[in-house]
Amino acid sequence: MIDNRAEYQRMFEVEQKLWWYQVLHGRVLYQIKKRFKSDKNIRILDAACGTGGLLSFFETNGYLNLTGFDYSQHAIDFSKERNLDVSFGDLKNVNSFKEGETFDVICCNDALYFLSDTEIINALKSFKKRLNANGLILINIHAHEAFSGTHDVAVGSSRRFVLKDFAAYTKAADLKIDNHTYWPFFLSLPIWLVRKWQRYQMRSGKIKKDELHSDVSYPGDFINGILKTITDMESVFLPTAPYGSSLFMVLK
Repeated sequence: MIDNRAEYQRMFEVEQKLWWYQVLHGRVLYQIKKRFKSDKNIRILDAACGTGGLLSFFETNGYLNLTGFDYSQHAIDFSKERNLDVSFGDLKNVNSFKEGETFDVICCNDALYFLSDTEIINALKSFKKRLNANGLILINIHAHEAFSGTHDVAVGSSRRFVLKDFAAYTKAADLKIDNHTYWPFFLSLPIWLVRKWQRYQMRSGKIKKDELHSDVSYPGDFINGILKTITDMESVFLPTAPYGSSLFMVLK
């Protein structure tokens, strides 16, 4: 995906309104408010920030000290269209980004899958090194191989993760998973059915891999509203879900 401008264009166009991003951003904000209350001066880093949707969301919610990095120039360009403080950075060398600066919150959403196990551990160690006392590391990553489909191929992902994987990574990095949940649990079955059908189409050649694109598309206000409502209800009634296509974690 790093060199695929069309995918970043899709992300840029829907990141503020697509239910999935809205729910993820809401989860991130909830954890920040839980820890830092109404303090809007905390320093927030979005590592591998993509087109800057999360940083823009923070800005809308009044946060003042925001920065991010991404490896893709396309992502940086789209972020700058939002007038965000985003520049080049590499998850394989986090310490080189704004060297010496530390942060109260470090977010890294759906990006660590580009790295090997060793590189993930090193990235987590670097996050810890750049984190202020009492700080938070917030991570979202796509989960469970059963949910792999055309989206994975389009964004360049070769694998999915489970909690056990990150339990090992965080232990090696001397961090702790303070809170976690899979999500969206209530939508697991329809997502699994869609992805299973996609895998069948890829195997049978009905979908050409060089013509694939991600699932990042807006389904219309009505469907989008239903999906968001279902997932918001899940956050209230099932804050720690046992299964889902994504894994959200709070690290300390």
